[in-house]
Amino acid sequence: ALKSETVIPLLRSRDPVVRQTAQWIASQRPDWGKRIAPTFYGDLFQTMLPKPDPETMPGLIAGFAKFPEVQEVLTELIRDEKVPRDSRLIALRAIAASGLKESPAPWIRAVTDLLTNADAELLRQAVVTARTFTLPKQGNAEFVRALQDVGEFDSAPAEVRLDALATAGALASVSPDLFAFLRAHLDAAKPMLNRSAAAGVLAKAKLTDAQRLALADTMKTVSPLDAPKLLPAFEKSPGEELGLKLVAALKDSAGLRGLRVDSLKPLLAKYPKPVQDAGAELLAALNADAGKQRAHLETLLPTLKDGDVARGQVVFNSQKAACFTCHAIGYRGGKLGPDLTRIGQVRTEMDLLESIVFPSASFVRSYEPFTVVVKGGEDVTGIVRKDAPDEVVLANGPETEVRIARADVVEMRPGKVSLMPDGLEQALTKQELADLLAFLKATKW
Repeated sequence: ALKSETVIPLLRSRDPVVRQTAQWIASQRPDWGKRIAPTFYGDLFQTMLPKPDPETMPGLIAGFAKFPEVQEVLTELIRDEKVPRDSRLIALRAIAASGLKESPAPWIRAVTDLLTNADAELLRQAVVTARTFTLPKQGNAEFVRALQDVGEFDSAPAEVRLDALATAGALASVSPDLFAFLRAHLDAAKPMLNRSAAAGVLAKAKLTDAQRLALADTMKTVSPLDAPKLLPAFEKSPGEELGLKLVAALKDSAGLRGLRVDSLKPLLAKYPKPVQDAGAELLAALNADAGKQRAHLETLLPTLKDGDVARGQVVFNSQKAACFTCHAIGYRGGKLGPDLTRIGQVRTEMDLLESIVFPSASFVRSYEPFTVVVKGGEDVTGIVRKDAPDEVVLANGPETEVRIARADVVEMRPGKVSLMPDGLEQALTKQELADLLAFLKATKW
């Protein structure tokens, strides 16, 4: 018996419980959509103070994104250049947070337009929003082309270009300039997320033989965190020259420590026998069993006694380790991995060290990786966020999810490799590792 005129004003209540309850009730009443949508438009199209809150407003609007009237309002807001830029950013964030199984076609068209002529800040958010879209089965060539064009913009920030290319999917070709850009961002000095995106793009792209040879040479200097991501790039055209160059590069590479036998061995098996023979030494070096891992940890732990908690916090939040992108401590951090707020109370020093050095040795419950075999498509690995009769949702990155219709799922099986990459021990100095361990031990509040 509640009336819309009673509930809708309470969406702005200062009492958070009242506000959240009103939001839940209103979100269950699609017949109120025609009254709710204009209030959002008024909130975001106004140029007077007070301005809408960029932190809470996107989540509020996202709760009503299934209403057609609200979808139309969001489309108008991001299209209309007269709307204040901050409000258009809120609308884009609301779309990104909507979690709809199928992205409305008007949203995709509107974001496609923004990708071609937006200013820097809108372009950045448009790319982030584009990453959340679920395209129709037939795809959307115009949308993909717009993302690829962003990747070619020399004037755009590197992280925006890389995110756009990662969202666009497999590149049919890579120009010399773009290949040089991607290869340069594999440098260990670059931010981890940029390196990861560049590696992912190169792994999926259709490279020339010359580009694969150049990439094999780059494997000499890649980080242990990035080497596993690049292996798929060498699955295509597995010739002897490429294979021998790859093996030679990995022998002296720090990236070798980030690889696993169960990922490198199937790759080498695709190459001619001389390559397999040359790679046997690599496999032997990687074929450490659990006992050897434990022995390594027992040798390493006593050398990490002089850690500093404050410095460890810096390491945790640094681009070098980038722990904060996947793990939260307190109210800050990512949601992909387990919350570490109280990890120092429930895990021993040895447990913490093992999770850093050998992240695939054991998995926290509810954060185990799963691989979904998709009908007529690529296998997808991630952490299960939803396993319902109609769809499976996998989180496969700090800010990305993959939605798979249940009808397209051929098989779901537990994964063996953690989404947390191997090789952090090699990426950090001994002192940084000691500091990070001290910081995690201190998270007891």
